[in-house]
Amino acid sequence: MNQRDWKTYLPFVSIGIVYFIGMFLDVMDIDEAQYASISLEMLQNGSYLEVLHRNADYLDKPPLLFWVSALVFKLLGPGNFTYRLIPVLVCLLGIYSTYRLAKIFYNAQVAYLAALICGSAYGVFLMNHDLRTDTMLMGWTIFAIWQLAEYLESARWGHLILGSVGVGLAMLAKGPIGLMVPVLAFGTHFVLTKQFGQIFRWQWLVGLGVVGVVLAPMCVGLYHQFDLHPEKIMEGQRNTSGLYFFFWKQSFGRLTGENVWKDDSDPFFFVHTYLWTVMPWGLLAFFAFYDSVKNALQQWWKPSIASSFFVKPEYLTLGGFILPFIALSTSHYKLPHYINIVIPFSAIFSARYVYLLIHDPAYQTLHKLILGVQWLNVVVIWLVGLLCVGWIFPLTNPVIWAVAGVAFLLTFYLGFKGQTRYQRLILPSVVAITGAYLVLNAHFYPALLQYQTGSTLGKYLKAQSDFPLDRFFVLHRLSGDGKDIFVHTIDFYSERITPLYEDVGSLTERIGNQKAWVYLDAQGLAELQPLGKVEIIKKFDKFHVTQLNGQFLDPTTRLQATNPVYLVVFIPDLHGVARLNRRASDFAP
Repeated sequence: MNQRDWKTYLPFVSIGIVYFIGMFLDVMDIDEAQYASISLEMLQNGSYLEVLHRNADYLDKPPLLFWVSALVFKLLGPGNFTYRLIPVLVCLLGIYSTYRLAKIFYNAQVAYLAALICGSAYGVFLMNHDLRTDTMLMGWTIFAIWQLAEYLESARWGHLILGSVGVGLAMLAKGPIGLMVPVLAFGTHFVLTKQFGQIFRWQWLVGLGVVGVVLAPMCVGLYHQFDLHPEKIMEGQRNTSGLYFFFWKQSFGRLTGENVWKDDSDPFFFVHTYLWTVMPWGLLAFFAFYDSVKNALQQWWKPSIASSFFVKPEYLTLGGFILPFIALSTSHYKLPHYINIVIPFSAIFSARYVYLLIHDPAYQTLHKLILGVQWLNVVVIWLVGLLCVGWIFPLTNPVIWAVAGVAFLLTFYLGFKGQTRYQRLILPSVVAITGAYLVLNAHFYPALLQYQTGSTLGKYLKAQSDFPLDRFFVLHRLSGDGKDIFVHTIDFYSERITPLYEDVGSLTERIGNQKAWVYLDAQGLAELQPLGKVEIIKKFDKFHVTQLNGQFLDPTTRLQATNPVYLVVFIPDLHGVARLNRRASDFAP
């Protein structure tokens, strides 16, 4: 594999193109749209240290994503691309950091494979357009570990400073997990390599000081916003400490049960989730993990029989993968993207394993098995891709069909005509996932997002030069069944915090006796009609696009899975509104 050969860079160029296309997709409800709207609100209100969400105190995610997005909005204007710009660049830095970290302990071929496996994982494609805090968490965490590993190799202070800055930025992205993952990774490496003295280096205190400096602005903001105001009520309680929430409750509270977020996911949730998170490398990663554990045990107990194919022992990736994996699996609340932080670690030990499969004669039988596993992934990927463009949302664009066709043919050409084991084992999987995800970003997601009516409506309102935004309201229902009317996309695309009401009485009281425009569902429409004249301007078929199900994916039953919502003009009948208010007063305490 000649690093100077332009062909070695072609897979990364293709992956980058897919990322780039995804950056123009509409932000998705709920989380991504909420973070985008908070970033825009931060720019508009100028409150950078005390984060607000719809003019209320916000205490959930750290502010780094909001800070960088607000900055780019200020420079380039708000939009899909500008919201994602910095996080995607940090993700690219993370992929490069994966390469450089692997190169410290292995050779250039393993490092190249590690970056390729990391960048082409399904979860990385996904998190670069359904963009939450995890994109920068992954990027800054692996950057920090690379820099700290360089410091241990060279003893250069610059690497320690950069690594500590990386840890601080990872914590600003999503909390203490940005510190715990490097600690667990290096701790495992020091113990298994019996470098116990490394744990007690006084220079780590300097690094912690740098981390503290990076965190200082956020800590000041949290202290002023919450700790100095014990009268504020958050999650139904007073005396809320923002600092305690950030450093303990938000992360560790999910392990102890102190955090209010809980679900009924099983302890093995991330085991089966990881199979598709790093597709097409999921099964390969589990084989590679087993081999890494076996090698670590051999190195510890019987070094004489351990594999010496790689001279320098490395256990950063093993500890950085399995210990966070176990910790996240014990959490009382789990979502698939939580596990994305360990993708670079599995990419490195998977690349090590692939290198052994290709070059070590002792792995020849396993090579045939893994080749079959990878082809199974390739077939599944293309079947899903063809299902998406041939049945779920039929594709008519000839250019996209042509690109998909070339990728499809190239997949099988490389698999059967590839000149090297690397080409036959790795490249078909890379081409398949890149080609299929290009089709998703260029066709499937744009078609899907037509059913995310908040973004459709928000852009429509923004485009109407004479639309009275000050007379636009949302009647919001909290059903808990995925059919709620979400307001974050409306806020972001209309570039305004939309007044939101959860009952028709408070809505009509706010509207008064003047004409208003209201976004509501069928229940809200039925409640509003007796109170005045209602004219339907637009009807939408709404679906929560991040919760796909079979009924929605089937074109013949899709409308049964959607929720009708409306943009209406409402002219109040003051007598009808008065009757409603009298009925409401009858039930008042």
